[in-house]
Amino acid sequence: MIIFDFDQTLVDTSSVEQLRAARNWKAVMAKAPQLPVYEGMTELLSELHASGHTLAIVTKSPDMVPKAFIRAHKWPIDIVVGYHQVKNKKPDPEGLLLAMSKAGASPENTYHVGDQPQDTEASRGAGVMALGSAWGCGDIQGLEASNPDEIFSTVADLAVFLKSGVVRVS
Repeated sequence: MIIFDFDQTLVDTSSVEQLRAARNWKAVMAKAPQLPVYEGMTELLSELHASGHTLAIVTKSPDMVPKAFIRAHKWPIDIVVGYHQVKNKKPDPEGLLLAMSKAGASPENTYHVGDQPQDTEASRGAGVMALGSAWGCGDIQGLEASNPDEIFSTVADLAVFLKSGVVRVS
């Protein structure tokens, strides 16, 4: 199983960060169609799904935001855990554990891709491999200091790693 963070990992949401911080989700949703998906991400998600990987999104945002992208871009993601589905947000591993439970996945076959130290901490708490996504990261030094198992500068680099056979089908 491969679990992705949403903001700054799948989609560049930096232009709506102030709206997100103010929890103005109506305005975020209005701007969602203009938010760019990182280059190569839609293709990577399709390829991973086609090769048998279960894909999920775990985000500190409400699930309506990533679900809109799933619909708009036809992403093959069935499991979305937003902040309404958990009592404890990342860095707590609750969201990751819930996604794995929904998929019937085990920690040793699960990978979590995220851009923040909180993602690495949640990965550690859930016992899954932490993959750092530096391409949208606003604090590379913080991400590096959180010591994920691997850090990738581009989606293409992540794709090479994930498709190299390192990731087992779950």
